[in-house]
Amino acid sequence: MTRNRIVFFLTSAALFLAPALFAATPAARTGTHMVYDPKSTYTVLFGGQSPFDAGTAKAYNLNDTWYWVGDHWVQVYPATTPSGRSFQTMTYDVAHSRITMFGGKTDTLTGIDETWVYDGTDWTQLHPSTAPSPRIWAGSAYDKTRNRMVLYGGQFTTSDLKTTTPYYDTWEFDGTNWTQIGNNGPQITTPLLAYYEPTQQMIMLGSDTSQKPHMYSLNAATGVWTEMTPSTMPDCVNDAGLVYQAHDPKVLVLYAGTCSSSGTGSNTYEWDGTNWQLVGPPSATFRLTGEAIAYDAARRTTTIFGGTEAFSIPRGQTLTYHDGVWTTPPDLALSPSPRSLFAFNTDPVNGVVWLIGGMDATATLDDIWKYSRGTWKEVPFANAPTACVSPVSAFDTDRNKLVVVCQDNSVHEFDGSAWATIDTSALKKFPQVRRFSAMTYDQNIKKTVLFGGFNDVSYLNETWTWDGTTWTQVDHNNAPARSHAAMWFDPTLKRTVIYGGIGQRSSQDRIERFSDMWSFDGTGWTEMTSVTTTPGQRYGAQVTVNPADGKVYLFGGLKLTVDGAKQSQDYVNDLWVWDGKAWSQVNTSTIPPARENGGLAFDPIANELVLFGGYAGYYRSDAWALRGGDWVLHPEAIPQPRRRGVAH
Repeated sequence: MTRNRIVFFLTSAALFLAPALFAATPAARTGTHMVYDPKSTYTVLFGGQSPFDAGTAKAYNLNDTWYWVGDHWVQVYPATTPSGRSFQTMTYDVAHSRITMFGGKTDTLTGIDETWVYDGTDWTQLHPSTAPSPRIWAGSAYDKTRNRMVLYGGQFTTSDLKTTTPYYDTWEFDGTNWTQIGNNGPQITTPLLAYYEPTQQMIMLGSDTSQKPHMYSLNAATGVWTEMTPSTMPDCVNDAGLVYQAHDPKVLVLYAGTCSSSGTGSNTYEWDGTNWQLVGPPSATFRLTGEAIAYDAARRTTTIFGGTEAFSIPRGQTLTYHDGVWTTPPDLALSPSPRSLFAFNTDPVNGVVWLIGGMDATATLDDIWKYSRGTWKEVPFANAPTACVSPVSAFDTDRNKLVVVCQDNSVHEFDGSAWATIDTSALKKFPQVRRFSAMTYDQNIKKTVLFGGFNDVSYLNETWTWDGTTWTQVDHNNAPARSHAAMWFDPTLKRTVIYGGIGQRSSQDRIERFSDMWSFDGTGWTEMTSVTTTPGQRYGAQVTVNPADGKVYLFGGLKLTVDGAKQSQDYVNDLWVWDGKAWSQVNTSTIPPARENGGLAFDPIANELVLFGGYAGYYRSDAWALRGGDWVLHPEAIPQPRRRGVAH
């Protein structure tokens, strides 16, 4: 016997032809939205706000488009895309078979009044003659009886963040024009709208200034909201989630936990047409705000993604709800999850690129993946490094082993089939604990070279070499102390080279972003003063040697820009080539997004460079190939749409 339930109604859009790139999950974010598209049977997510980034002292509004296909996420890249935004509203327009998105805020504007639609292939901006004023936090849902998107309320904050104006107006959008149908509605914040099909009612929930929950229904003919007074109400609806669950019609509220009277968990309530009922114990021990939520009619589940854990940071977790129970879907990732600061090296013996570990917003990662010709495969190994913070790595081409050194100075070696952790307990000398150092294999001296880093107190200028058995410190004419430097063995100079980084020339000097270059001959460092032009003051750039042409390729990083007395740090996405004598910038028609601390390596089977992941205010999981002088994605087929009404 099927139980009745209501669930939130944020409808969706389509998808067939946009090129797709598999990735485990979108990066952590809050203020994002997603809706279910019955045409494709996938849920579409757009935008949101990243966690605060200390490097550039701001949070980023994102403009990526994702599909939840029922068991994993797929990122797509439409030809046209709106600017990054968060706290917008989105619904699925049944009459026009597309998503409608309105409002939100961008990196430069605290509120916008743009209307965009997504047809499953591309985004298009509409220019209606009238529109609601710029705002965030509005509520919206689609009236299936009248074929109108209904929008209510929201707020606008001035650019100086000093004045916030709440709105209590009601608007309708028919797919062409906006029409205001009410201007003096209930004085509630963060309204939640859902269309309750059994009674053909537009329902709204919201909180007053004391955070007391209220519930209303709309008379569309008069534009008047009438308060409903069930005997039981959810304990908190401020910044919660609401959907209409078509297969089992009740209203479900995901308790978001922003009320001062709230407990420690996220409560789930269902509406039976007359009253609200608490479903079981709290659905989770954490409380979310600003999460995306949508009902998947094909799979008869409600999905949420992201949001900010109360009093914490935005999350990147997916949860699904069915038959009164919230669960975390199984990890069916087809490629590595978003991350930075991982090991990423070419293995010419096995013809693959190895990815080891890394970090994301909440954890140090222990997984191992191999990459070849656009295909990822996770490969678990016994005795692989675990809890390896800030790994650095190099491939020893004489011993045919990948060498990985973790923050705790542990050494791990991999021959392509098995891992071995080197017992360094008997060694008299070894590098101190550090993060963000640089490492490469020097084919001239036949040793792995480790340089610099940060020990959480000071930047380091130590140089160490590893021969597979012993660490040796080389302490002669060291380059200035730094971390996040680009480092490689130069096939033209036959020496190890470092460029850039962030550090200090001495403990008394200010922190500096470097643009200098130094070479290492096995006995000490020499500054390359003859190089007059470099890619500039930056750190965390992605760098590798392309054996096909013997040149060094460098992409992006966090770059210092100086404009008179004004200085700023920005993530960049420029490409540079070093030929052993000079740098030259390369212009490509397609350019990957900016990032630092990602991976750049040579794919020996495809004979091309591959760029993966990194960080640019949020963690990335996209893979690009430099092929034929241009950057290209590695698209994979999106699963075929499910037949409507089929559940699993």
